[in-house]
Amino acid sequence: MTPLFRKFLGMHWIIFATMALLLAAGVYSIYAAVHFRDGDLGYLSNLWNDQIRWIAIGSVGYFVAALIDYKWVRWAAMFMYLGSLGLVAAVFKFGVEVNKQVIGLHVPGIGTFQPAQFAIAATILLMAVVLGESHKIFPWMRHYLVRFLVSGVIFAIPFLMMLKQKDLGSAMVIVPVAIIMLIVGNIPFRCLIATVLLGVTVMPWIYYFKLEPHQKSRIDVTLNLLQGKEVDIKGDGYALTNILIAVGSAGWSGKGIDAQELPPNMKNLLQLGILPKVTSHNDFVYAAVCETFGFRGAGAMLAAFLFLLIMCLTVGFFARDALGRLIVTGIIALFLAHIFEHAGMNIGLLPITGLPLPFISYGGTFLIMNLFMMGLLQSVWVHRNKMLEEETAKHPVISPRTAPRID
Repeated sequence: MTPLFRKFLGMHWIIFATMALLLAAGVYSIYAAVHFRDGDLGYLSNLWNDQIRWIAIGSVGYFVAALIDYKWVRWAAMFMYLGSLGLVAAVFKFGVEVNKQVIGLHVPGIGTFQPAQFAIAATILLMAVVLGESHKIFPWMRHYLVRFLVSGVIFAIPFLMMLKQKDLGSAMVIVPVAIIMLIVGNIPFRCLIATVLLGVTVMPWIYYFKLEPHQKSRIDVTLNLLQGKEVDIKGDGYALTNILIAVGSAGWSGKGIDAQELPPNMKNLLQLGILPKVTSHNDFVYAAVCETFGFRGAGAMLAAFLFLLIMCLTVGFFARDALGRLIVTGIIALFLAHIFEHAGMNIGLLPITGLPLPFISYGGTFLIMNLFMMGLLQSVWVHRNKMLEEETAKHPVISPRTAPRID
């Protein structure tokens, strides 16, 4: 048996099966959200086929990342980080519009690429190296305060660039990821508390001077609805109000994917075009799932995500070193932040920020990065015993069965 095949057999197949189930559910959810489109939006009706193509492309990166020892991150993370910052900076000059935001780059023959997703992944990897490995290489990095400040700079640069681009969703999701990685990286709580207090003082400045008017209105509408105040359902509150009606009217079993099978007194807001038409398959896919498959479908999806995250926690528990543990921590925190914020904004608990749902929402860049990160997580699991095997090879233990016989 070759070492590569041994690694393949040693993958965490429960995680793989759960991820594959979510990917299949994502294709079906996209189909439910777009299959009826026609006219000017007819190009959307075939997006579920495109999603299958992105899954196939991302699967290559998944298996490559899973079967190669994740230690390569130690020397490649910095190059990935600098390259991702260069791509994010290129958006300022060559950016194209994605859902009314200039946050993408056009790649001939492929389509639109969103560098922010790549930057978030590179930030996770570089922070993992700084917090888990840098003190072994540079003596001056042994003090926790130095590692904390360097990690803060690594986080702050892409965060501020995303805010400059008005990409509120990506900027928001990277915050909890950085905080959780600092906690696992043995940074004292007094540093984290000081950072949180600094963030609280900066939030009003971001709200009043960095957000677009429509982003402010989304926050205001959500807060007003949570407080029971009246909102303009024909103006700023139109989208969120209709999303809540669609979710709340779905019931236990949902309305199905065929509008002709509905009772005469029941309407499918998704197929009537009352839900956002051009983003129902990505930013509002969870609302589409809720209305189409009901509480049982939406609840089963969240249960599958919960099970996946718990299985990922076991990988972090069995990681052979701090680098692997921090990589797994960053990936779990990233997925958890996306799931929480996406589901929250689709049920009115959080402002609408345009964050996609991992493995479910349509999107090539996001899906490929999800699969790549899950491949790294698999690599941590596959190579968890490599250090023990290396030590055993250096210092073999003589068992009674193999010991020489003494007469």
